[in-house]
Amino acid sequence: MDLKHTFGKNLKYYRYAKCLTQAKLAEQVGVSVNYLGRLERGKHSADFDVIEKITKVLNIKPFELFLEPTDTKLPRRVDMQ
Repeated sequence: MDLKHTFGKNLKYYRYAKCLTQAKLAEQVGVSVNYLGRLERGKHSADFDVIEKITKVLNIKPFELFLEPTDTKLPRRVDMQ
């Protein structure tokens, strides 16, 4: 898996873990939903400012978005608002 796909998969994992929709995370980070979707699909790479904002909202360390995922299962989706 390449770095963009690893980043995207982890981004989606942590977003689900925090029960955030793409729209809610995009709003809090200050990016468009389309941009966030492209990041999650590994079609686009984020700059450092966006990575910093994402990790603050998700309350994770930046390196966690770049680790090879060991658990490919997404957290159970609960009523995400």
